[in-house]
Amino acid sequence: MAIVFTDLEALIIIAVLLIIVYFIGTYWKYRILTRYARWFDENLSKIGKVKFASHGHTGLRIKYEGKDRSGVLQEIHFALSLGARENLIYYPYSILTSDYDRLNCWALLHRPIRSNLKIMRKRNKKMVEESKNTPRFSEVQLDALKESDYVMYATDHEYALELTSRMSIPTTLEVSKSDIESIEFDRLSSKLHLVGKLSKKSLPELVNFMFALGNSA
Repeated sequence: MAIVFTDLEALIIIAVLLIIVYFIGTYWKYRILTRYARWFDENLSKIGKVKFASHGHTGLRIKYEGKDRSGVLQEIHFALSLGARENLIYYPYSILTSDYDRLNCWALLHRPIRSNLKIMRKRNKKMVEESKNTPRFSEVQLDALKESDYVMYATDHEYALELTSRMSIPTTLEVSKSDIESIEFDRLSSKLHLVGKLSKKSLPELVNFMFALGNSA
């Protein structure tokens, strides 16, 4: 025999479900962010000063300042953004859109960068189109990237080829567990920006790669 709910009963069930998901999702995100914060504190505090700025259960901002003020990477900012697990709609949405937690890293490099450079996933249509339409920007033809899901644009192709070869960037992109979305060097501001998928396994890899890129730029 089928169970039939009245409109009021259905609304009450949905409301209760939303409340349960909100509290469980919020607590879950709090636990995840706490775990990430602990990782930064345990690993980066050994080599510099680490400051935290909480954005509630939505994310976490971290500022790293190196102890060696003569180094290339004196300051890095990290932004950890988590999916809206406290929202019931998030779960079907994340399946349909392949939504994921994200880590953004920004660093001001204390030496000049020779070229504007962007390496991004081809599926990032907006960033690819923006690069195509940027003056003096053009695609860098690199055999190691032809069969990959990435494309590279730069203002100085010689520098771009030299950096990617020295850093083995194509290999890193392909074998990376962190699913790097984009890498960007801005020559005018001497800034480095990296975006990647965030997970317990990918966090150390992303942070270490950010340091390696900055020190080699």
